[in-house]
Amino acid sequence: MAARNRHVLWVHGALVLLGLVGTVVGFVIALSGVDPERAADVSAVGPMIARLTDGLAVALHTTLVGAIAHLWLGAGLRLLDAGTAELYARALEEVRDAGS
Repeated sequence: MAARNRHVLWVHGALVLLGLVGTVVGFVIALSGVDPERAADVSAVGPMIARLTDGLAVALHTTLVGAIAHLWLGAGLRLLDAGTAELYARALEEVRDAGS
């Protein structure tokens, strides 16, 4: 069964990496709005903070989505494997009972 779910297992692992990539992208967005030379200018601080919080929101949301999707898909894979094993065992039992 694991061979048939190979692509799903790959996606399962990739979700964590996608969450981490999104975190890095979010931090890049956050830090791209910070200009140390303009930090003393009161009128420039508001837009810098807005850009900073936008980037942090991207970072946190992508981390959260990647982690939740990873856990959800992992639980689904476990259920699928358990259900498949049970179905196979029942089918094998039916074949044995029919043969006797």
